[in-house]
Amino acid sequence: MNLRFSAENYKRIALGALTRKVPVYAHFGITHRCNLTCKMCGIWRYGNKKEELSIAEIGQIAARMRRLGVVQCSIGGGEPFAHDEVEEAAKQFVDQGINTRLLTNGIGVGKDRLDKAMDYGVKNFSISLDSLYPERFDYICEKEGSWDEAVTSITHIGQRLAGVAGAMPTINCVVSNLNLEELPDMVRFAKDVGFAISFLPIELLENKTDGVRNWEARFIRYRPEMGLHTNDSAKAIHDRVDRAYEQLIQMKQDGWPILNSSPYLKSSQQYLKTGRFPQEGCDAGRLYFSIAPNGQFTICHRTVQQHIHFLDDGFEDYFHSAVYERARMLEAGSCEGCMRACWIDTSHMFRTLAGFVETAKLTLSSRPSEVADIQQAMSWARRDGAPIVPEAVTAK
Repeated sequence: MNLRFSAENYKRIALGALTRKVPVYAHFGITHRCNLTCKMCGIWRYGNKKEELSIAEIGQIAARMRRLGVVQCSIGGGEPFAHDEVEEAAKQFVDQGINTRLLTNGIGVGKDRLDKAMDYGVKNFSISLDSLYPERFDYICEKEGSWDEAVTSITHIGQRLAGVAGAMPTINCVVSNLNLEELPDMVRFAKDVGFAISFLPIELLENKTDGVRNWEARFIRYRPEMGLHTNDSAKAIHDRVDRAYEQLIQMKQDGWPILNSSPYLKSSQQYLKTGRFPQEGCDAGRLYFSIAPNGQFTICHRTVQQHIHFLDDGFEDYFHSAVYERARMLEAGSCEGCMRACWIDTSHMFRTLAGFVETAKLTLSSRPSEVADIQQAMSWARRDGAPIVPEAVTAK
């Protein structure tokens, strides 16, 4: 059995399941800086090193998260390795007994830095990979050689963490018009390199032919080639989505290492066909919250409403107050919704029996002790000259 958490953390998870008032998950965006300008993202435009916290301040954040009940913290950005001391920052959370995950693109990150993070106790990474076609992935990242560098980092992490108890490195794949037909093979690749995989549907603009919204919602990049509603007919779009997601849902049921719950996969399937967000409810600010690079607290990293600073002496009293709960309910209730897997799937896990059982089963499963080496991983590259943007599928 692969126990990912301590006994105390399992108690916190159980309490979260019973009350949905324990913030078991937190996201800390250590920096907005990034070494890529991916087509569906604009976070790099906010990069400002001067706003970032010191290691001592990050240590205070980790200690406060622990007191509030946080079980897992994902350290992201931007690109967290753009921060010169992200390894030391991660150690602050590990030392507090918090399961720590680094969200990275793995590009331009030397093996020495990855090793340092793992030596400090980081057992979980999420690395972005959206295609098995190197040319297509480089196009998405807007940087030549991105696929090779990302797969090199994936393979190194997979080798280091093979058979390690509590480890669950994960590939994060943004689902778009460019890769819809690749998703089952992305699952097979992930398993081969010793990773789980998580799928995040790209967010569409209201006018679906205009393009896509970036993950933070405050900045839009018009990329119609990545949206599903381009030159295909409605029936062709629905057929493509159904074909891809029905395979994923079946693979999930068959035990393949897909991190998303079945309820989330079904919600994603409907969203990509209709543009409608799930209606099950949002637990932002209760089961999960977000901290910006400057230490500002928000109920999730899509929102702009500011509460008191996370390091304010009175924050913990504020977090447990009726004043905060009223503000949180108003903020969450007025949100248009999203498909953020880290938020929505956490709610699925605690709101649905299927989501809870599936997540528990995956996290308790043993990690593979033998995984692909770099040559085997690179052999997955598809270099058959397929177009970067798939040709429209005509359907009547």
